[in-house]
Amino acid sequence: MYTKRMSYVIFYQGKHVLEKLKNLPVDVTYISKKQNYAIVYADEDQEQALKKQLKDVKGFKFFGPSQMYDQNLNF
Repeated sequence: MYTKRMSYVIFYQGKHVLEKLKNLPVDVTYISKKQNYAIVYADEDQEQALKKQLKDVKGFKFFGPSQMYDQNLNF
């Protein structure tokens, strides 16, 4: 069974967001500590729930789809 997965970019300030990401149902693939962003994979249907949970985290700036993601690729 395949689920629709999507790549998201999360911009943050401080380490509080990274600690919160460990508790969320996402797969963290990359963390840039210098530019303060993380790339995560999550189910497409959980996007609104993730936005709602991250909105309450101190230091959270932006959550959106990654420009590097190509939905035409199928592995």
